[in-house]
Amino acid sequence: MLEYWYKDRRTLVDFRRGPLGKYFDGFAAYVKENGYSKCRGQDILSKACQFNVFLIDKGITNCRQVSRSLAEPFLDADHLNSRTTCSRYFSKGKKPGKLNRFFSYLEKIGKLKPVSPKTVPTRHSWLLDPYLGVIKSLGQKCHRN
Repeated sequence: MLEYWYKDRRTLVDFRRGPLGKYFDGFAAYVKENGYSKCRGQDILSKACQFNVFLIDKGITNCRQVSRSLAEPFLDADHLNSRTTCSRYFSKGKKPGKLNRFFSYLEKIGKLKPVSPKTVPTRHSWLLDPYLGVIKSLGQKCHRN
């Protein structure tokens, strides 16, 4: 499916190497199915490919070693390598949007563990959480009897 987005043989070889290489054809189909334009689709795919190269450079050889936590170091490195000749350049900062699409795809096909949402403590968590824990355990005991 990568052939829909890219024609150059070297580009296709670049995509298909590394720890995530075998998932790019499926991701390319996923991007197409979601109706992205040619330009936007190539933009999303190329960022995912750059992330794959970053993983190769870090010595990561297996998809099981990949996690969302690697996105931030990649974005830091990617941001440092961004160059422009435009005098009106505005940094977009570290935005993981394109990578999030790739991570979502990998989670969907079961190759990446989904991130569990973090519990946000509230003002009354110190009192309420232990109470709710007790109530939950009492409810489980009642169901067993």
